[in-house]
Amino acid sequence: MERADVPARPLLSVVVPVYNGGPAIVENVEVIRKGTGEGLGADELELIVVSDGSIDGTDERLLAARSDVAMRVIHYDRNLGKGYAVKIGTLAARGAWIALVDADLDLDPGAIPGYLRKAHEERLDLVIGSKRHPRSVVHYPRSRRAASWCYQQLNSVLFRLDVRDTQVGLKVFRREVAEDVVPLLLVKQFAFDLELLAVARALGYRRIAECPVRLEYRFTGSGVRSRAVARALLDTAAVFYRLRILRTYQRKRQLLTPLAEGEEPLVSLQADEDQARGLDYPRLELLPTGAPPTTRAARGELLALLGPGARPAGNWVSAAVPYFGRTDVAAVVVPEVAPSQASLREQAAAAVLESHLGGGSRRSRAFPGNVRETDDHAAANVVVRRDDYLAAADAGIDASELVSWLAERGRRTIYAPDSVVAVSPAPVFGPHLRETFRHALGRGTAAVRTRGRSVSTATTLSLVPAACALAGASLVAAGSGRATKAGVALVAVYGGAVAGSALLASLRFRSLRVGSLAAPALVLTQGAYVAGFLRGAVSRR
Repeated sequence: MERADVPARPLLSVVVPVYNGGPAIVENVEVIRKGTGEGLGADELELIVVSDGSIDGTDERLLAARSDVAMRVIHYDRNLGKGYAVKIGTLAARGAWIALVDADLDLDPGAIPGYLRKAHEERLDLVIGSKRHPRSVVHYPRSRRAASWCYQQLNSVLFRLDVRDTQVGLKVFRREVAEDVVPLLLVKQFAFDLELLAVARALGYRRIAECPVRLEYRFTGSGVRSRAVARALLDTAAVFYRLRILRTYQRKRQLLTPLAEGEEPLVSLQADEDQARGLDYPRLELLPTGAPPTTRAARGELLALLGPGARPAGNWVSAAVPYFGRTDVAAVVVPEVAPSQASLREQAAAAVLESHLGGGSRRSRAFPGNVRETDDHAAANVVVRRDDYLAAADAGIDASELVSWLAERGRRTIYAPDSVVAVSPAPVFGPHLRETFRHALGRGTAAVRTRGRSVSTATTLSLVPAACALAGASLVAAGSGRATKAGVALVAVYGGAVAGSALLASLRFRSLRVGSLAAPALVLTQGAYVAGFLRGAVSRR
């Protein structure tokens, strides 16, 4: 499966995020290719199209058209937001310069060659499109003009950005920005553009220029509803809090180590043809699905293992490989998200796992979080060094224990949120609760073995509301006046937390039925976790 059609270092990589592009998507991508590639040779342009959980056949159309339109396609089975799509496309890019272009053609992609020339000639870090540039030709509603102006004034005050427009979907920036800034970004929705500029400026990338755009607003994929505006404002506040108060980006930057360039290693993939078809990695060895992944016949330095029914994002392998530039990294795991077309009971289970109340330390497994080192992650879907995997297999270690086994031996496992694997979770109620109990059983055992060092802060905090509710119920049972009032208040607070989490689940999955199932599942999940943890701790003793 080795592919030789991907240039090692093109001049320009163009990242195109798309969600449900419809029958016109292939034609639009060809327009983008021609517009952005003006004056470039075939080996100087790289086109990366990221299908953000499309459910209308966009990914099938793009994959089928790769032979006619030179492009790389990255698809995953859950809609995670434009910002997330742009991020993983950018991290997969190989170009010396990277451009961002929207797929709906509201903005003329033919402006990109001019942006690239300006950036190269003036040695700029970023060149961004601006609706407020004097030479911009803009046709869009007055209401959007007013909202955009207000938003830019807010950004100017909060982030001291010397630009008039942060939100236009045309940008060109240096590869150094992609390597140094983009891995730090967290926003998955519409404030991604602002986060990119604000963090870049904070890290010293301040040579930014604005260029004119031609905008023909077509009321298509660029439409912004009131809920999206509210979410963008919330994300903006979060960016400010992380940047100015917590200094999250600055601290996270210290965890990332620049990787030396070199030939991509051969990766031996244990998967079927359907799972392998959409992977965007040039050097894959496909192992027979019936063969054990530990076989000595695997030639790759790395093994990529997929569980039954798992569907990896197109960049799953390519996002994991760079972390192996460090010799102490033995494995890379990624979030395992529920696919958009999961059943009602599976979506309810996913809602619990994605919540702060029900997910605990497992939340990051079910929804992209921050890059970090982990010693608590199931490894049914993992990219791992072949030698480390063989050593674990010889010791009788299975996928559920692999990560903790590696950690006990000083081998690091990286949790990389810049890709996902779509896996349907065990549905509520019975299968989900049994899986929760088994997970907690293992965590209780590990807590005793490590003398508490493995206890997760996230899980502990997630159980605090339930502990307060139990304390409140005890006070109510005591029967005294003040104690009863305090107990009722504690129980009410817990009920409000559960109701709020269920409401968020309804919004995330666009289904009231998901929220109605998630509420009781949250309470039962916490009970199953506590029971399993205590059982594991007692068994270990």
